[in-house]
Amino acid sequence: MNLKEKFNNDGFVILKNVVSTDLIEQAKDLTEDIIDYFDHTDTDPFDQFFMNHRVDQGTLYDLYFRHPEFQQLATHKGVIGALREIVGEDFFLYENSLVYKPKGKKNAVPWHQDFMNRTDEPSKFIIWVALDDVTIANGALKFIPGSHKNGFLPYFQVKGETHHTRLKLDGVDLDNYIHGEMEAGDVLIFHHLVIHSSDLVDVDEPRRAYRFSVQGFKQLFSPRCVPVVLSGGRPKAYKNASPRIINKSLLKKFINKVGNRLSNI
Repeated sequence: MNLKEKFNNDGFVILKNVVSTDLIEQAKDLTEDIIDYFDHTDTDPFDQFFMNHRVDQGTLYDLYFRHPEFQQLATHKGVIGALREIVGEDFFLYENSLVYKPKGKKNAVPWHQDFMNRTDEPSKFIIWVALDDVTIANGALKFIPGSHKNGFLPYFQVKGETHHTRLKLDGVDLDNYIHGEMEAGDVLIFHHLVIHSSDLVDVDEPRRAYRFSVQGFKQLFSPRCVPVVLSGGRPKAYKNASPRIINKSLLKKFINKVGNRLSNI
């Protein structure tokens, strides 16, 4: 079974030893600096452009645009090559972040599908570059193989929770899951509709991963920042491409950011 066949069958694949130790250590050192800085201040010179980091929730947003070190991970030839086999020649960066499990916090992630409330958007492919060894003990993802084939499932929202959008699990076989254990430098690619979660952990062993998602050219839209083409993008790809009309809330947010920047000139 080749890479694409395995991905289509299970909804995810893990690629071993993709990213060099040097690049991983570089990203880890930078990550520690970012977390240490935002643990002590909320002053962010990029807050007019990007999502605010949430160290209390274990998420650092939009690192591709802030730090060249993470651009090297997203454009790594091993990552791009695998994505071309799975996605095709043409795809762009949809969004990106670094995720980790903050110790002493409510760090469990309930069963969900990524972007499960964006039912009018095309398929997305999520990439995890492991910066640390990812084990059951420190919060490896759990996947239900093949669950992406069922399409979008019903969901509900729980107010006040970090992960407030939850799947309705009626009829879902939660016993049929696989842990996605990885070593630092491994790369996980999964379909955004595959059902996954991670358990509450309280250990000192970190579990950090650079997470980004890509989308084909069927719909050219990014929820924040701008689309960055990672592969292909030659004019032949424009034939079936169409920009998405930004919804009113996102448009209002964008206008406010532009207005704030102009007022500070």
